[in-house]
Amino acid sequence: MDNSSKQQALSKIRFLEDQLVSLDHYLPETYDYLMRELDIQKRILAELEVQETFAAIDTGLTR
Repeated sequence: MDNSSKQQALSKIRFLEDQLVSLDHYLPETYDYLMRELDIQKRILAELEVQETFAAIDTGLTR
């Protein structure tokens, strides 16, 4: 599992969440875009975490 990929996903999630917090000046389309991007990044993170766990299981190193 590439830890830098996981860190990149986490950084993008934090950035998108920060943008969503300051939504008072965004149009609905911007909100929709940010939410789509946040969902994509959370899916990527979940995929990386599943791959990491499966790799640990396959090598006998369960958490």
